[in-house]
Amino acid sequence: MLAFSYFVIFSLLDLSSTILALKLGLSEANIALSFLSSLLRLDIVDIIMLVKSVFFAGVGGLMILAFTTRNQRIKKTVLLTIILFGAVFALVSLNNFITIYSVNSA
Repeated sequence: MLAFSYFVIFSLLDLSSTILALKLGLSEANIALSFLSSLLRLDIVDIIMLVKSVFFAGVGGLMILAFTTRNQRIKKTVLLTIILFGAVFALVSLNNFITIYSVNSA
């Protein structure tokens, strides 16, 4: 459960730092999100929220799998996956904040 909390915190930090960067006039660097935005004709913030919601649902499904299985290997794999996802979001958030700071101090 601690790993899931860690994932949620850094995922929400990523989401808020991305939205802040977009509000400051920076553009989305993720080509896949930009492509989806133009393909579906939705605002980039809407696409980010949609993708984040699907991602949360997927990780929630992984958590259900981890809680319901007796296989320790699956439990460890799910735990490691969630921790790695959280670490990626932490790094993305750090990058977002560095970029925001660089743009605002220039």
